[in-house]
Amino acid sequence: MSMKTRLQAAADLLHQGRLGEARTKLLKELRLTPQSAAALELLGAVTFEMGKYDEALDYLHRAARLAPTSPGPWLNLGKAQLEAGYTGEAATTLENAVRRWPDIAEGRHSYGNALLAQGRPQLAVEEYRAAIRLAPTQVGPYENLARVLSDLKEFQAACDVCERILKLDPSSGAAHYLLARSRQMLCAWDGHDVQRAKLAMLVEQGEAVPGMALVSMHLWDDAGLHRRFAEVAARCESAGKNTTHPRKLSARRSGRIRVAYVSADYREHPMARLTGGLVEGHDRDRFEIVGISLGQDDNSDERQHFVRAFDRFVDVRESSVGAIIRMMREMEIDIAVDLMGYTTDCRPRLFIERVAPVQVNYLGFPGTSAIAAMDYLIVDPFITGGALRQSATEKLVILPDCYQANDRSEPTTADPPGRSSCGLPEDAFVFCSFNHRKKLTPDVFDLWMRILRQVAGSVLWLVKPPDQAMTNLRREAERRGVDPARIIFADRVPNDQHIARNAVPDLHLDTFPYNAHTTASDALRAGCPILTRAGTSFPARVCGSLLATIGVPELITHSAEEYEALAVRLAHDRALLSGLRRRIEEGRSRSPLFDPARFCRNIERAYEAMVELARAGKPPAEIDVRAP
Repeated sequence: MSMKTRLQAAADLLHQGRLGEARTKLLKELRLTPQSAAALELLGAVTFEMGKYDEALDYLHRAARLAPTSPGPWLNLGKAQLEAGYTGEAATTLENAVRRWPDIAEGRHSYGNALLAQGRPQLAVEEYRAAIRLAPTQVGPYENLARVLSDLKEFQAACDVCERILKLDPSSGAAHYLLARSRQMLCAWDGHDVQRAKLAMLVEQGEAVPGMALVSMHLWDDAGLHRRFAEVAARCESAGKNTTHPRKLSARRSGRIRVAYVSADYREHPMARLTGGLVEGHDRDRFEIVGISLGQDDNSDERQHFVRAFDRFVDVRESSVGAIIRMMREMEIDIAVDLMGYTTDCRPRLFIERVAPVQVNYLGFPGTSAIAAMDYLIVDPFITGGALRQSATEKLVILPDCYQANDRSEPTTADPPGRSSCGLPEDAFVFCSFNHRKKLTPDVFDLWMRILRQVAGSVLWLVKPPDQAMTNLRREAERRGVDPARIIFADRVPNDQHIARNAVPDLHLDTFPYNAHTTASDALRAGCPILTRAGTSFPARVCGSLLATIGVPELITHSAEEYEALAVRLAHDRALLSGLRRRIEEGRSRSPLFDPARFCRNIERAYEAMVELARAGKPPAEIDVRAP
């Protein structure tokens, strides 16, 4: 049998998933022909699929050195370095390959991926466009180009690229997802229901596209469907990475409980506003608190606050998943808390491969992770009143008040602005929603326009979006019989000024099915009522949880009709509205919502219960912190 035949047999075993047999065959081949670049390259592919990244990279390095004039080993080395998380090395390898072989589309595409991983999206766009010029019928570069354009907020350009993809491949899951996401960001709702149906079909087919799990929460109030999207995302993250049976880690027997909060958002970000008091407030006699930072350093005050507040703050944004896992295991973390879920710059594989004996899904992703090794999901009584218990793969941890951490309700340094300075009429009833436009749906906007039509002279105050989205919203208002001039847009201002202006409107209107989260906290912190519609899924119950905790459950409705009727009633009954505002103002200091010390003690009780179970060798179990 020739060497070529033997290598083909090993390649067939690789394609069949018989990795151990393929590796054995190739190691035998190398004993016969130790200088075979082809055997080394194939062995690198096999061992990489087995999750033996360092071994695989060694084989690929050797193959590239033995074949200096062949692009294949160099491109495969760069791609493997990138997938293993060695972004700097990958960028160098692929840059050199592109310089030597500039007309290979695969090389330009892979180099674009490496540049993107380094946080250089504009340069990545250039490489993707070069790959498209070289191979105009290959879908991969188009998909990544559309993804980057969307991330760069060039949403119309992303839509145009997606339309081109769907002409090449009508079944492209990435194109359908990115088109839906970009059109949502543009408030371009033509075909909204058709796009939703296509995304639902994709997940039923098991199509995995990064970001779809979160987007599903903006489109459906369906906890079971959210779980299916999360299951597909988890399978995508673990596919081919030797994570079927995550390592079982033993809990430390004694000592302070070591908790690691894992996030890419230790920066100017809503998560940072919510969790500052939590990190500061932990009892350091019983807990050691570690920050694992996956994201960029924006040099903000929030970033510096976290660097100081944690006992240890570790910036791992340039580290591979494998290196982070090894580091966290060596640190002997007792509890790893994922503050990300499937959000921007997340690293689900850390939790899929189990970095700690106890793993917790909290705050950043309002729903089940569907990760088998994720032990707990932190919730509260109002959240569990929906359908979450039937859909969560984690054991529930029920805190007694609101699950959402909040800092103290202290007066902002900025005074509330006058209405005229905000471009608002002095004598009109002002409805407001400062939710991000990605939470807007045509159904929500229909509802708001019906409310405006019933409250004469009222206006709706929204955060100012990019020009095209603003034009689309005005057009949508006109289509619904409302003068577009009644939609007033608020410029972006520093956070303390933004919180202060939350007191200006008469009534905040919540979105559905993805409620206001931090946005609701901001409104209540400013003492202003917010009207919500509670659904059955986690993201559709968050605002209701905040309202119940601060003591105004009357502002929670359960249908579009009830929401509409109460909004109109409140606009016409100033005494009722004033009474609610007074109760919110009282609740800011008296309720548990803005009491981080109380919140810390409750979540610490949950952490202690988790560790007690782990140290006793028992499996995770539901924990109800309300129980005596």
